[in-house]
Amino acid sequence: MKKYRLSRDGTLIISKDSIIDKHLRFDGKVFAGIMTIFWGNIEAKEVNLAGKNIVNGDILCEKAVIGAKTKFNRLIARKDVIIFPKCRGIYVQADSVIIKEGCVLGKVKANRIIIDGLAKIKELEGGRIIASSEF
Repeated sequence: MKKYRLSRDGTLIISKDSIIDKHLRFDGKVFAGIMTIFWGNIEAKEVNLAGKNIVNGDILCEKAVIGAKTKFNRLIARKDVIIFPKCRGIYVQADSVIIKEGCVLGKVKANRIIIDGLAKIKELEGGRIIASSEF
């Protein structure tokens, strides 16, 4: 079931427990509530996903904030990405990536990578990599 609305400032707000069964392309910000399932790609200027979302396609954006316990395939952003705890993903590419504790990722490619806490990452490729338990 699709439950979404457009706010006054041009932000697409997707309600919690929604299922989006096609590709989503939006020229602006996208906010998705908890436990939303995307069967296709998400393309937007800024993507903000609350916790426990599932994205079966790719996330293509300028900036992204990925909530806790979210599962995704590929995340490609031009600028900044923040990935909150216990997320799972296959590939992340951005200019700057912040990864919180408990994330499991396949490959991360960025100019600046900050890992805050224990995270399982198969492959890192970046200019500056900072790993800390407290950042």
